[in-house]
This record gives sequence, structure tokens and C-alpha cells, in this order.
Amino acid sequence: METKIEEFNNALCDVRKAYRLIYSYQSRMLDLAYFIKSKLDFPSFLGFKHYSEPIVQKRNGELRIWNNMWAWDFLYSYMFEYDFENVLMENGEEYGLSIIQYSDTGFFESNGIDRLDIDSFAKEDESGSKLLFILEVKPKKKEWIWNIEELIYNKEYATMQHTRSVLNSEKGNIQILYSFPLDRFLNEQTSIDALEEFINFCHENNIMELSII
Repeated sequence: METKIEEFNNALCDVRKAYRLIYSYQSRMLDLAYFIKSKLDFPSFLGFKHYSEPIVQKRNGELRIWNNMWAWDFLYSYMFEYDFENVLMENGEEYGLSIIQYSDTGFFESNGIDRLDIDSFAKEDESGSKLLFILEVKPKKKEWIWNIEELIYNKEYATMQHTRSVLNSEKGNIQILYSFPLDRFLNEQTSIDALEEFINFCHENNIMELSII
């Protein structure tokens, strides 16, 4: 019995370490998202939870929780979207940018179909952490496509193998998808280098107004 209690307490110590590590990690991710917003001169940004549902708040401030709800619902930063405010260009077109934070690509690297079956995920050292930049240019007087859910759950784009894609719609909208492993944002200079790489790719696809300030 004492051995089991010791093992359990060791596991709880690992949980405490994990929470503190996630705090430090997410603090750095928020700093990075704001850095990107500032360098690319977007007016503001919002966030959206993905992979699972956000926990809904009642009018009295209580959170709606229930038996058998997904534990993933409590972990907001596992897969998170930083949505930057749309920018109007001089020619009347608009562009918008979302950056998807994949803290763990394990589900997408596997053949599994159940997001709750973590045993079916690719092993931690065979998975990765990445950012997926999704930029859409909308022609004047056209509608946004912005099929974000379809894109971010597509294993072609969500894995570490993805690098870049250009999607052209019949409506004339252009979507640029560009993946970076998180180690490309090691410090300020490497982050700027990554942003310049993304901008150069946008320029190659005739999206000329995006630049670093």
C-alpha cells in the first residue's frame, strides 16, 4: 500500500510540474503572438479554442461541466487560434490572418480517428509542436471563404511534414498556408527570419502589402 501511495504522489508531483511548465510555455506563446501582431501591423487579435469545445459560462458566472465531458475542454492551449483583424488594402481587397498553435501534433501524425484515445497518438518524440499561418486574400465585394475548421483538422496541413500550400478558389480568394516548427521562433531574430520567409512567400504569390514594421 505504501508503495502505491508513493507512486501516486510521485505522479501528482509530475502533474504539478506539468502545470507550471504549461504556464511558462503559454506565457511565451502569448508574447510570441503579440510580437507577430505588432511586427505585421495588425490592429488587434482574438482567440478561439479548437480540438475540443470551450467551457461555456452561465449568466451567473458558473461554468457548465458534466460527467463524461472531454477533459480536453479544460486545456485551451492544446490547439489554439490567434485570429488577427482583417486589413483593407488600397485596391479594395482585404486580407486576414490566423495562426494556429498546435502544441502537440500527435493525433494528426497517427492513423487514429478518436481524439480521446491518447494511446493511439504518435509517440511524443515522433510528434511535434508547430504554428500554421493561414492568410486569406478576399477580392473586393466578394465573400470570405475562411473554412478554418476544414483546414486545421486536415492531416495534410496539421502534421509536421507540411511546409506550405496555396489554395485558389473559384471566387478569386487566395489562401496561403505556411507551417513552422515552433523552434523557428526561438528568439526575436529567428522569429523575424521566419516572418520574413512567410512574407516572401506571400509576395511570390502576388500578396504584396504584407510587410514587417
